[in-house]
Amino acid sequence: MWSWRPSPSGRRRSLVPAAALLLLLLAALPASAQTAMPEGMLPAPDRSGAIHRGEASVFAPNLAGRRMASGARFDPKSNSVASSDLPLGATARVTNLRNRRSTIVAVRDRFPRRGDRILNVSPMVARQLGMRGSSVIRVEVAPLAVPQADGGIRIGQGSGLSGRKAYVTPVR
Repeated sequence: MWSWRPSPSGRRRSLVPAAALLLLLLAALPASAQTAMPEGMLPAPDRSGAIHRGEASVFAPNLAGRRMASGARFDPKSNSVASSDLPLGATARVTNLRNRRSTIVAVRDRFPRRGDRILNVSPMVARQLGMRGSSVIRVEVAPLAVPQADGGIRIGQGSGLSGRKAYVTPVR
């Protein structure tokens, strides 16, 4: 350990060489080593309204009644989904890519992205998509309305009016 006490020879040790060596080592690190996101971290939600493809799994029915990220309690008979990409409050059309069955869902929960998994759907949504006997299926998620950070709503590609912005006005 570096000390500010005089050494046996009577001279003080300097921190300058150690600090210079540390700066040199930090500068030699690749930029990618500093920007990697650990597995299980939640990325910022995608507010672009772009269509996503990936895998969907089913919420376990024993989670009924537990609070979701939106604050609502999970109901297995609802159209709720958890998304690793879309923000809370978004609505989307989800299509099973194997049988082309689709349904409209509401994003009410979040979960960390693992591999190609982008959605976790309620048992009711799983039935509507025809997931019988399948725990994981390939899906296309076409956002219809995506809440924006400024309070507006972006119309998603699933609506056919992509890129337009809407605002919610209270009814008096």
